[in-house]
Amino acid sequence: MASICNDEQRCFGVQGGHGQKTLSLSGKKKPAGGSAAAGSGRRPASRAGPVSRQGLLAVGNGHAACGLSVVCAAGFLAAAFFAGAAFFAGAAFFAGAAFFAGAAFFAGAAFFAGAAFFAGAAFFAGAAFFAGAAFFAGAAFFAGAAFFAGAAFFAGAAFFAGAAFFAGAAFFAGAAFFAGAAFFAGAAFFAGAAFFAGAAFFAVAIFFSLIKLNVQQQETLHACCDA
Repeated sequence: MASICNDEQRCFGVQGGHGQKTLSLSGKKKPAGGSAAAGSGRRPASRAGPVSRQGLLAVGNGHAACGLSVVCAAGFLAAAFFAGAAFFAGAAFFAGAAFFAGAAFFAGAAFFAGAAFFAGAAFFAGAAFFAGAAFFAGAAFFAGAAFFAGAAFFAGAAFFAGAAFFAGAAFFAGAAFFAGAAFFAGAAFFAGAAFFAGAAFFAVAIFFSLIKLNVQQQETLHACCDA
């Protein structure tokens, strides 16, 4: 337990908790006997509390709790001060932000109003331009219609001329096809006749070859028997 020395005749020091040894701030050891008033071995109790043999006033739990309360109260007061300062700083910040937001809103509104005005002017200018373009487009349309009508007439004439040409070509192509078909039919007929003639020739040749081979075998067999 820590104690504070309140004896004017003694130097200030701290009493340790282990061994009840006094730590002097002057660097000198305190005498064990104390002052002359300590001849009887006991010191009179002061109003603040009991005094130890070394002349130190004992500090109890009530004094420590009081000191802790004072420290906590000071900490809470400081925290409340900083919280209030932060609150007013935040209020000032949000007030400035609201001011600049309002200024930006009105500036944006003015910008969009001007943009709407110029957009309307551009719309009417574009409408006038498209009206003129539509007039000239109508004139060009009728001119183009006349041009395409003439082109369609000449295209039709060319179509019928081409159709007559392709009809004649188809006629001559058909005639040539039938002539070619008759030619290939005759060629196929003569080729078939030649094929059958050749087949008959080879059949007769094979027949006579077989007869000759049979006669030769019989002659050989008779010669072997006679021998």
